Amino acid sequence: MTLESVRPAESVADRLALERVGDHRFRGRAHDGPARRSYGGEVAGQAVLAAGLTAPADRPIHSAQTYFLLPGDTTASTEFVVEPVRDGGSFSTRRVEAIQNGRVIFTMLASFHRPEDGLAHQVAALDIPGPDEVPDLAEAFGEHPEALRWTTTFLDALGVDARFPDPPARAHAMRGVVSGPRQRVWLRTRVPVPDSGLEQAACLMYLSDLLLLSATTGPHGAALRDRELQVATVNHSIWFHAPLRVDEWFLHDQYGRWAGGGRGLAHGEILDRAGRLCATTMQEGLIRPRPSR
Repeated sequence: MTLESVRPAESVADRLALERVGDHRFRGRAHDGPARRSYGGEVAGQAVLAAGLTAPADRPIHSAQTYFLLPGDTTASTEFVVEPVRDGGSFSTRRVEAIQNGRVIFTMLASFHRPEDGLAHQVAALDIPGPDEVPDLAEAFGEHPEALRWTTTFLDALGVDARFPDPPARAHAMRGVVSGPRQRVWLRTRVPVPDSGLEQAACLMYLSDLLLLSATTGPHGAALRDRELQVATVNHSIWFHAPLRVDEWFLHDQYGRWAGGGRGLAHGEILDRAGRLCATTMQEGLIRPRPSR
């Protein structure tokens, strides 16, 4: 994940906006300024939006599996080509390719499901203070100015509000401290998002990339303190269980399940303030110290 291309003046919904250029083709605009690597969450969120615009209106998205193949270029427009794989009695499947300069940089397979009743339970539980009871960033990182500066810049770039019940792995690493393979963060967009379920889902995909892979670095914080990490998402998956407003506080409970061989695997559970499990995430990525020069 990289934040180089994210401009704080724009809302998340504005960044994901698409122009329809065909029955199953859409275009995301290029950004002003120098060429930089695209933020992966933006491409993934736009792909969700493109797929949903071709699916039956009564079938919300319930899952998406993505692969990041090549770095995107912020100065090039991105074309999203949707293949309507199948429309069954209850499910619809869409395949999406994101193309820049004639090259496929990203693929996604998404499934849409007509709402129906069925068995219901969840294991995930909300067992931490709410966002109003958690210290703000200035208080949480007041004794660690470097961590506060990094975190504030990071969130300003995304246009996101965040509250941390505990400092994230990156903040611990800046102090040379090892932490556990878990981090929790309350999140919401700073600008309201349209009520459409599809736009809310696309924006949740955008935000679900935030910090997730870094949960795998906690146990290695001290060892990595003085070495810049090379980080890139390889694949990212999300399952949507219940509607969620991203412009209201929600919790992303993140677990660094495994790291090895230059890769890390993280798992997340997204809950609303009532404790309802609204989405589950999984992400695998490249994560290793850069070679010494």
